[in-house]
Amino acid sequence: MIARRAVRMVSVFALWLLCASTTHAQAPTGTIAGVVADAAGAPVVGARVRIINRDSGLTRNLTTSQEGDCSAAALPPGVYRVTAQAAGFSPLERTATVEAGTTTTVNLALQIGEVREQVTVSDATPLLRYDHHQVGGLVSRNQIENLPLNGRDFLELAKLEPGVTTPTRTTGNRTFVPVLGSPGANSGSRTRVTVDGGSIMAVFLGGSAMGFSQEVVREFQLTSANFDLATGETASGAINIVTRSGGNEFHGGGFYFYRDHNLAGYPALNRDLANPDPFFQRRQFGFNLGGPLRRDRLFFFANLERNDQQGVASAQPRTPEFVNFGQIASTPSRGALLSARLDFRATQNNYFYLRYSHDRSRAFSPTRGASALPSNWRRQQAWADQSLAALTSTLRPTLINELRFSYFFISLSEKAGQPEDCPSGCVGLGGPEISVSGASFVIGNSFRGQNLGRRYHLADSITWQVKAHRLRFGFEYEYSRGGPVLTDNEPVQMVLYSPEDVRRYNVRPTTLPNLRIPLPASFTTVEDILRLPVQSFIIGIGNAQPYQPNGGRTKTGHLWRLYWQDTWRLHPRLTVNYGLGWFYDPHPDRDLSKPAYLEPIFGEEGLKPPKADRNNFSPSLGFAWAGTRDGRTVIRGGGGIYYDVFNINIMLDQERNALGPRGTGRTNYQHTRIANPLPNIPGVPFLVPFNLTNPTLFTGTHLMTILPALRADLLQRRGDPNNLDFSIRNIEVDKVGQVGLRDLATPYATHLSLGVQRELARNLVLSADFVYRHFIHTPMLPADYNHFFSVRGPVIPICIGAQRDDPQALCSAGPINVVDQFGRATYRGLLVRLEKRFSGRTHFLASYAYSSNVGTNRVNNDNWLEGYGPLDRDVPHILNLSAVVELPWKLQLGFNSSYYSKPPFTAFVAGVDFNGDGTDGDALPGTNVNRFNRGLGKEELRRAVDAFNENFAGRRTPRNQPIPRITLPADYEFGDNYLTQDLRLSHTFVFREKYKLMLIGEVFNFLNIANLSGHSGNLANTATFGQPTRRVDQVFGSGGPRAFQLGARVSF
Repeated sequence: MIARRAVRMVSVFALWLLCASTTHAQAPTGTIAGVVADAAGAPVVGARVRIINRDSGLTRNLTTSQEGDCSAAALPPGVYRVTAQAAGFSPLERTATVEAGTTTTVNLALQIGEVREQVTVSDATPLLRYDHHQVGGLVSRNQIENLPLNGRDFLELAKLEPGVTTPTRTTGNRTFVPVLGSPGANSGSRTRVTVDGGSIMAVFLGGSAMGFSQEVVREFQLTSANFDLATGETASGAINIVTRSGGNEFHGGGFYFYRDHNLAGYPALNRDLANPDPFFQRRQFGFNLGGPLRRDRLFFFANLERNDQQGVASAQPRTPEFVNFGQIASTPSRGALLSARLDFRATQNNYFYLRYSHDRSRAFSPTRGASALPSNWRRQQAWADQSLAALTSTLRPTLINELRFSYFFISLSEKAGQPEDCPSGCVGLGGPEISVSGASFVIGNSFRGQNLGRRYHLADSITWQVKAHRLRFGFEYEYSRGGPVLTDNEPVQMVLYSPEDVRRYNVRPTTLPNLRIPLPASFTTVEDILRLPVQSFIIGIGNAQPYQPNGGRTKTGHLWRLYWQDTWRLHPRLTVNYGLGWFYDPHPDRDLSKPAYLEPIFGEEGLKPPKADRNNFSPSLGFAWAGTRDGRTVIRGGGGIYYDVFNINIMLDQERNALGPRGTGRTNYQHTRIANPLPNIPGVPFLVPFNLTNPTLFTGTHLMTILPALRADLLQRRGDPNNLDFSIRNIEVDKVGQVGLRDLATPYATHLSLGVQRELARNLVLSADFVYRHFIHTPMLPADYNHFFSVRGPVIPICIGAQRDDPQALCSAGPINVVDQFGRATYRGLLVRLEKRFSGRTHFLASYAYSSNVGTNRVNNDNWLEGYGPLDRDVPHILNLSAVVELPWKLQLGFNSSYYSKPPFTAFVAGVDFNGDGTDGDALPGTNVNRFNRGLGKEELRRAVDAFNENFAGRRTPRNQPIPRITLPADYEFGDNYLTQDLRLSHTFVFREKYKLMLIGEVFNFLNIANLSGHSGNLANTATFGQPTRRVDQVFGSGGPRAFQLGARVSF
């Protein structure tokens, strides 16, 4: 077992006239820094400064330098008393609030007087960022506790910051947080999420993989651009959660929240008369308790939360033939969240804490929207643990060391639903996945997955104050093992032609009478569905855990990071930040070469094992300048290079399968590689590989009949699953496969920003930053470098006859997909943030982002730049407003509203390849991907459709596909804006000045905005084009049907 060393640092320095702050690394600690001067402004040398935590008694003793400055790094968040004393001056005391990852500036002006004449001045709270150019923000405990959060999901807090949209829950118990439209196939998957500095990212996957109770979150940090070099491996965004701790006073409480179908809007797109009021119920309850075990020395905090829900989700196909299968089905989920933390002040100079957190859940829920019926949903059981220990040591008043170790464990299983999950019956339950092309209709499940992963994360950092320099250096090491094992296409995954496709085929003049396909009068059973002709199918064979470089089947990974940086106060009003980091993420398949079989595609040099990418250096340079003498305006800017982890391990697992010894690993056999074993099917030759480019009389029923024999034959032909002889590789036998380029590089991004902060009034700060982020080597979905289906023919010739079974034959039987990093993306945005910290009964935060997000959309396999333009996550306008207001009579109002403009939209024709590149579903000629809602509208679509029907309809593509005529529906849309308003109203009763009872009423999506999504862009299906397929569900997260919630909280 290996551990990881990581860095983290807390800041120390920022000196001017008023209270100030800077946001530093995603660290769970903060800094107090300042200057001690006399009434004339001259520095006081040798002044004694004492900093005492109000809750725990933690104490730091400092002495001012020749410049009169001093700083205390690595302070736990909280409220501190700062006292300065010097001979001939009256003592001066000030209260300072420390927030995680920030520097709070406390400048003290001593007055001549007696020692006994102590002077107290106003509090210091971090607002302006005087010594750093990072772009980000912090959500305080007041907001966390009092804003309405649907489902109490702590990651929902991210959307309070500019340019961040609602987090997305996905498979594998993961959550993606899209920050500034992060590029990639799964936007937000590379946003790094840590808790107390320890990573909770999924092992060898993207996304956060663990939940935490809202009760345990003390502060929520988010950085979107120009990260501190100690942040960790991300170029997309960084989130750090700081957990609560105990203190010298006992505090605790309990809560209960409840809602049901009587308090919620209708969850589906269309009302089901057979189920007009589907049952829904959610109960969330728990407690927290903290306090001293030994005063000023040993403290504890513990939290337990339970979530019990009987949710509902809508599955409503839009194609007329399958509308009757629509239903509103139950999605039960159960979960528990636990955290326990112990803080120990071992000595005056050593502070230690230990935390254990646990997340356990089980659910039965959809994974692909309203197109999938419950038989396609997955039963998921998840167990995640994080254990973390941290030691902060004051080696000298100017030298602080932070050591942190975390252990993350996840155990997850996903599989098809069981009969008990569908008490009212699920069409297709227990059968393979069957989808109907272009009809947004899916039943059955051919997937199972498990993830047993561990991560050991060690971080160490040193902060050293040397005159006007705050030096920080450190390193981190991360060791991971295990990870996801995904078994798909088991026993088969099939796609059927739609009834509309069959009707078009039957009426073609070229279709012979004996080849016309009968259709059932209606579709009411699985047997009826299986009478449709097969368009394609895939059969998965073999072990989903390929051999790894160490010879075993357990994947391992190592990450190293080093960094050094300096915050240099060049002038009382100017601070410069500069530094250099280094990051190394070894290629997971660095041991594998490619066989000579692939030389026609990659050349001789491309067959060698992947090159090590060790030149991942991260330079960073920035400044912060107090532009006005009153210290109320700060101009900041800078840039840097930041690296992401590969996060393509799942795709490269398939490379290990393809390049492994014959018979090992797992292969997915497409229909084009399987010979038809059934005689006497007109139009489908006997013992010839399936060619299903047009509807045939080979139906789903036929496929299910021959499936056992096909699987047995493929398993026998595959060979010994324990073979270790590399002389013949799987790809030479299969003649298809997926591999990676030899020169895959670590993805990275260049960040630039320039902005200004202005304190408009006390506790009211406006920030505006222009942000530019340019991403390089962005992973994309694999492309067929063999161009197998292209009209120009494959690079490796098509197999003929016996060549298909000859490993020595230089021929191909299908695509050879390649994992590459051709992707590029550019984000430009203006981020505006207006915050009024809690004072005068009000806390207010407004965030707005106006942006463009363009990049590579690979839509033409012969010209990858053709689709360059708006990305799926291009959202020009993002606005979030939130507030907490103390009203008379002990009433409190919490408000949170979000607005996002429409996403881009693509109009395409399913099953048609206009350019002959070998990929179907091309954009409508005269348009391009993601161009509607981005300059093109309905009028442009109508003109393009008219031109299409005149110039293309009735003809054939270069691949000899018939081109259908297009008819636009009478009513359609290109998507929908997103708008929601969440409200909380509470009343507090106080007993004996210490005990409180709060009664809470909440409403989510107060105006019941529909927030429709999933609008189909398939012009080949008039019934579904431009029609929404889903709306945001009401389970977790905002934007779903209006829902009221009642709650109560007791505290002391």
